Amino acid sequence: MENRDKVIILLAGGRIVKHRDGSELSDEEIFNIFPEDLREHIVFQKWSSQPISNYTLRMCGEVIDMAAGFINNEGAAGVVVTCGVHGLTELAYFADLIWDLNPPIIFTGSIFYSDMHESETPTRLSQAVRAVLSGVCTGKGSLICVRDGIYAPADVLQISNFDRGGVLAFPESPLGIYSQPSGDFISLRTPRHRHVQKLISPLARNIPIITASFGDGDIILKSLLDKRFEELDGLIVSGFGDGDLPSTWVPMLKKILKSEIPIVLTSRYPFGCVQSNEDFEGSAAQMLDMGLISAGMLSPYQARIRLAVGMAAGLKGDDLAKYMNKK
Repeated sequence: MENRDKVIILLAGGRIVKHRDGSELSDEEIFNIFPEDLREHIVFQKWSSQPISNYTLRMCGEVIDMAAGFINNEGAAGVVVTCGVHGLTELAYFADLIWDLNPPIIFTGSIFYSDMHESETPTRLSQAVRAVLSGVCTGKGSLICVRDGIYAPADVLQISNFDRGGVLAFPESPLGIYSQPSGDFISLRTPRHRHVQKLISPLARNIPIITASFGDGDIILKSLLDKRFEELDGLIVSGFGDGDLPSTWVPMLKKILKSEIPIVLTSRYPFGCVQSNEDFEGSAAQMLDMGLISAGMLSPYQARIRLAVGMAAGLKGDDLAKYMNKK
């Protein structure tokens, strides 16, 4: 079936399609949100309405597979996914690493429920659909529609859970904006080169993130080594500043590395970068020399997703390290 002028609205939950009492909007209610000129172009499909805090990477994969099916089997122009805004950036980033189709997949959500006066539901749903239909987003992979603009997932970090401006594009400008008052979509730039991976094995389940803080983290690493070590698929360690870690972590990380479990080093700062500026016990320089993989400018959350994708794509050793250090 050909639907070149159809946009699939994949309902994966989120306040953007819920009432304040937590109940879901009906298809008719969602349909009536859209202006008349868009109604003939939209088709609704439901995936799940469970809290995004219950998502796993494998469930994220199910969302992406379902979206790809609408493109491959029904010839849709693109897919708009609604989901909880508190995990939107991670889901969209995951999709961008594996989405190899020309039609775009665009993620959107709202801090506010759909029936609240402050809700962005009508604006964001309509803008996401218009972005698909414009053709400008074709070939640009996974995208995020927020703040009257279209953003690359790698450029978006969430910094608040209660503010309308709860996401921040950094360090790049939007890929496109909706000019006011006309609402026309204006393309500004193309995203950086994407490194799409073909998954050949299931996504890893157990890649924990351990964040360094004053005198903390030792007990978690010791517990992993003592009782759950064999269950580790990989490990993300989030360090101070340039990626510096407590010196007490060094012998424990060495033991993990001996089992050929990949350990990725990140900075714990939202806009941090792993750098080898000083050399001391636990320094980023020492950790990289010891065999930890640099995540470059990736956040700990992006690094975890990227490591899982890289491993599922069969990357190892230097190839995995090179992949991890590309934003």
